[in-house]
Amino acid sequence: MVFKKLAGLSMTAILLAAVNTAAVAQEDTTKKLYLGVGNTSAEYWTQMIWGATQVMKSVGGDVQVIGNDFDPQKSLQNISAITAAGCEGCIFTWFPDSPAFTKTFVEKIGDAGGFVTTLWNRAEEIHPWDTAAEAWVANISFDGVDAGYQNGMALCKALGGKGEIVVLQGVLDNAPAKQRTMGLEKAVAECPGMTILDKQVGSWQQAPAQDIMRTWLTKYGERIKGVVGQNDAMALGAVAALREAGLAGKVPVTGTDGSSDVVKLIETGEMLSTMSGLNEHQGAIAAALAYGARTGDIKLSDLKEDQRDFFVQQILITKENASEFLARKPDPAEYSYEAIKADFWAKSAGQIPNGVN
Repeated sequence: MVFKKLAGLSMTAILLAAVNTAAVAQEDTTKKLYLGVGNTSAEYWTQMIWGATQVMKSVGGDVQVIGNDFDPQKSLQNISAITAAGCEGCIFTWFPDSPAFTKTFVEKIGDAGGFVTTLWNRAEEIHPWDTAAEAWVANISFDGVDAGYQNGMALCKALGGKGEIVVLQGVLDNAPAKQRTMGLEKAVAECPGMTILDKQVGSWQQAPAQDIMRTWLTKYGERIKGVVGQNDAMALGAVAALREAGLAGKVPVTGTDGSSDVVKLIETGEMLSTMSGLNEHQGAIAAALAYGARTGDIKLSDLKEDQRDFFVQQILITKENASEFLARKPDPAEYSYEAIKADFWAKSAGQIPNGVN
């Protein structure tokens, strides 16, 4: 089963180091991965960090986790601190908090002599093979169009093909938010009795989403028949507001990320579905590709475009497979550098198409 390929675990035992940017540039960077993430608390990020950490541990290296709080200016400050004195051979995996900053980030790392893999966000007009091409190794994401579509169709089925829904959106210029909106719009077109009543930006965060959902419940009441959260954190915010109103389990809610808290709610019926990527594998492949480029195991000029800008596999979690998903066990051996190196693209879901960033 695909769940045996989904290595994941509770991250309560993983200690996430806070970065001291003033000292970063002075450290030995021979086998250090600088890992820039949206935050260090959400389960998606801790799973991704775990995967990257297994790769670096397997080569005797380590990971410095840098939480940027979805703030591109903070990301820029941290990258600038790391690269200020030059950073020849440094390796980075970085979440560009806004695609408008991706070019600046990868060029700054390239100018310092480093290598970088990016997660999720790149502007439509740039690619690893045409921008800082000897430094930007790859961009790695999940197919948000597919996630939005599959969740949308699950909601359509749950509603019997008819009803008004509300949508909690991510940061609008982020590729995942754009893609998940595209996918939902495709589902709505195929389910014409399901219509979007309202949509607002929850910025990927639980607390803002809960506040938005409270407002919607006051404004629309029983008109709301379903909720789309474009990630699990916002979906959890919606569920919290529905609980306050005594409606948990009565209004189906979808999410994306496959966090264990959400999957447990799917088991109990308080949520309908979530799309889970191979989150640990995304971190592992991003770290492995950056490390491989630095060591010379990978020659960037030899790679094809679909090896430098690609989706990782994912699966829709519903009540039918939630228990099996929660029972999955991680095997750190599958996340060593040598294991990933055997076929870097074994769990690729194909090249990221034009028009979705």
